[in-house]
Amino acid sequence: MTKKKILYLSYTGLMEPLGRSQILAYLLRLSDEYQFTIISFEKPEDLNNIDDVKALKQECESYGINWQPKAYHHKPRLLATLWDLSALIYYTWSYSYSNRAQLIHCRSYIPAIAAWLVGKTTKVPFVFDMRALWPEEMIDAGRLGRGSMIHRILIWLESKLLKDAAHVVSLTQAAVDYLQVQQPHLKNQNFSVITTCVDLNKFKLNTPINKHEKLGTMGTVISGWYHLDWLFLSLKTQLQRDSSATFKIVTRDSEKILREMANKYGLQQSKLEIMSSNPNDIASNITDLKTGLLYFTAGISKLGSAPTRMGEFLACGIPVIGNRGVGDMASLIEKYQVGVVIEDGSQKSIEQALDNLDELYQDKELSRRCRYAAEEYFSADKGAEKYRKVYKAITLLYKK
Repeated sequence: MTKKKILYLSYTGLMEPLGRSQILAYLLRLSDEYQFTIISFEKPEDLNNIDDVKALKQECESYGINWQPKAYHHKPRLLATLWDLSALIYYTWSYSYSNRAQLIHCRSYIPAIAAWLVGKTTKVPFVFDMRALWPEEMIDAGRLGRGSMIHRILIWLESKLLKDAAHVVSLTQAAVDYLQVQQPHLKNQNFSVITTCVDLNKFKLNTPINKHEKLGTMGTVISGWYHLDWLFLSLKTQLQRDSSATFKIVTRDSEKILREMANKYGLQQSKLEIMSSNPNDIASNITDLKTGLLYFTAGISKLGSAPTRMGEFLACGIPVIGNRGVGDMASLIEKYQVGVVIEDGSQKSIEQALDNLDELYQDKELSRRCRYAAEEYFSADKGAEKYRKVYKAITLLYKK
């Protein structure tokens, strides 16, 4: 069987934890039917790790995947992004024009802009895997002013991408509903909801969780999209309730800034472990956590969010405390009783959440229920099959 050629564009590095869990996990499963070329933008510190780059290349090649890592540029932000976009346009044109791409899968907005522009001449269809409502996220994070020229340009581009994509993938139904209300012409667009997925073979059910003592979290927390104040107030409150409590944050964020926050909240540094982790070790590095704290900013931008780390915690049998207004997170917690939904970051709410967590922990089936929820909602196998259906539909429709 001749494999269909798919060019996968990602502004997220394949060497980052999300790259492995949210890109490679799918593509390895789909490589039996499709021939992938991945162009991803990697952080300089990742590219400098020659052994890891070599190992990942070999892993990709063993599945017939051609991985072409490119250097990510961060500053100055606008010029750096435009520089990376120009590179994406060049590579997309090169692969499309030489018939090495029959379909382009674009993870998020910047790659989709490149595929949309190039597609004007090459006519190669693209999947807009939007991941989130990016312009709204930029506004919430204080990186973009509503109504500014750049905001208006991004909204115009978003409308074009949504309209002209061969298929649009959203992480949540809530985002699809919102977009179709805002842009009624999208009622005729092909949408699929494919939430973030977890490789359940890597994130396995832990030993009984009542042996764990640490509260903590993982992933990016210094971003403008995470309530760091809620996090540290929770740790401080737990320490006041239990002087033996310890805490852990698995992140690539600045340890210096997090240590300063710990000092601000009166936490002894010896109580807080902060560690970085490569993607392969994340599962083992969270096994000693009692609960994952997921405190994200809420709002329109978060209608499209489905935190990967939630699925990873649940897959390991670790319950979570999470807030409302972030995709389907709160409804999932309540439906499967896999944690506690916190109403806000007040002292009273945090104390209530910790009380409820202690009560929930008396349930011996809690960890198995967490795992079941992960298998139902975050399975990479199920997600890959949904992508397979999308690819098949498009390649049949655009068959040359």
